[in-house]
Amino acid sequence: MTTSHHGAAAQPTSPEVPELPALPDLADLQQLKRQARELLRAWRAGDHPSLERAAPYRRDDAAAPPSLSLAQLAIARELGFPSWPALHRAVIAQQEARQLDNAALVTRCLALALGRGWDSPQPLRALALLQRLRGPCPPDLRAALAMVRGELETLEALPAAGQRLPPFDAPALAYVCFSSLHRLGELWASGLMRSAQALLVDCAQAGSDLDALRMPDPDIEPTPAPTEPPGLPLLYGAIARAQSPELAAALLAAGANPNDGESLYHACEDADRSRAALQIRQLMAHGARWQGTNALLRLLDFEDPAGLALALSLGADVNEAGPEGATALHHALRRGRSAACLSQLIAQGADLSARDAEGRTPATLAALLGELEALELLAAQGAQPELASAKERFLAACAAADEASARALLQEQADLLDQQLTAQELRLLPDQAQRRAKASVALMLSLGWPVAVQGDWQASALNQAAFNGDAALVQLLLAHGASWEERNGFGGDVMGSLQHAAVHLPQPGGDYLGALQALLAAGAPWPSDEEREALPETLQAWLDEQGLA
Repeated sequence: MTTSHHGAAAQPTSPEVPELPALPDLADLQQLKRQARELLRAWRAGDHPSLERAAPYRRDDAAAPPSLSLAQLAIARELGFPSWPALHRAVIAQQEARQLDNAALVTRCLALALGRGWDSPQPLRALALLQRLRGPCPPDLRAALAMVRGELETLEALPAAGQRLPPFDAPALAYVCFSSLHRLGELWASGLMRSAQALLVDCAQAGSDLDALRMPDPDIEPTPAPTEPPGLPLLYGAIARAQSPELAAALLAAGANPNDGESLYHACEDADRSRAALQIRQLMAHGARWQGTNALLRLLDFEDPAGLALALSLGADVNEAGPEGATALHHALRRGRSAACLSQLIAQGADLSARDAEGRTPATLAALLGELEALELLAAQGAQPELASAKERFLAACAAADEASARALLQEQADLLDQQLTAQELRLLPDQAQRRAKASVALMLSLGWPVAVQGDWQASALNQAAFNGDAALVQLLLAHGASWEERNGFGGDVMGSLQHAAVHLPQPGGDYLGALQALLAAGAPWPSDEEREALPETLQAWLDEQGLA
């Protein structure tokens, strides 16, 4: 159903694209970086005019030595931008816009705002590029752009919620629900909410099935069950892309299916743990079920005792088997969760005799992971590890970084490491690297463990350490013969693992700069200009500093 909109004289209530500070027509990021480096050199040389330019940015600590980041801030402010990252985005957008016609530019804006494939949404980059649109939006893309910006008021005719719009052949409502511009503050969120509510009214009037209105994304779509339509659910978009509990609540009230196979799982992974808890409560209040989602296991990927308590209070089953037969307790042990989390699972009735796909009880797995505190906790419940063979005792000693026991077992059976361990057992090295168990990794390396063996996502220990930004472990592995050329299951090398995580999935506590420095020192290629522009500011600043040497 299409309804006419006759309010052409009314002022739009959704946010206008702010006016850009002036940039030279051919602004060049490298030239701006050179200007910042030249300014820094002049500061360091005591040049009086340069010191005056620096003064506004050194008020908090006038005695602090000048830095490249301050020089870059000065350049940005002098050009009218609030920060170097804002100037950086504007210049990159200008360069990208010069290479694209209006249709391609709008399509690129939409992809950045929505997130496509494995790339996370980048709302600030989308907005910076949108600000470079010159001339009218191509007519066939006008509706999709209005959806993503929450500006239905700008359209002469309101599309039906289920009307498929180019460029992604997605329903109109999907563009609204997946728009990460929700994250940019109340002005954007309020316009998008009004747009969503208008389209939801259309859905109700037309009798549309919300579950059938999905966002196509062939790069990451799960294979649907025979009873499910293809594509990503609207509710998933609201939770994972828009990160809007308000929008999720509106969809649920309108009949969105909380058991869509995606939404509860992704609610559990929100980096804002308070928002994650709110979204979990919303879903459960509308009948979401934990069973079959692996959502509890996803929640246990985070150290979040309060979130775990919430999940358990809302019916999550601690004994449901997930992938590879692992229960929540098995998974919590693998992820190195604290005694506070493990105690909750035990108190909730976790089966201490449950076995994973490898036949290991929680206590046995704890021993094979070197989780000594967990072993004590389990022993207090009467659960003891089953380590009948010398091989199992050797693996447990390596995991616990018990060098004396490991070497004693090798003296008894010299071929333990070279001939007896299976490919699954050799995964202990990358698995411990993934868990940041440095002492365990150091012992295995000293014993001659094969350094390039693959673990999760077919990644070596060095790939795992780089992905985590674990600079100390990266250095340790490189010192024992690991190579930055080791591949991972996605076809990239170790530098690719680091860059992907730093840009899209930064891990808590990760020292990506230190890891980058270690890899470069080991001969890894420097990031290309294109790769460098996507990196976090701290990494870019350090790379730029090297130009001063």
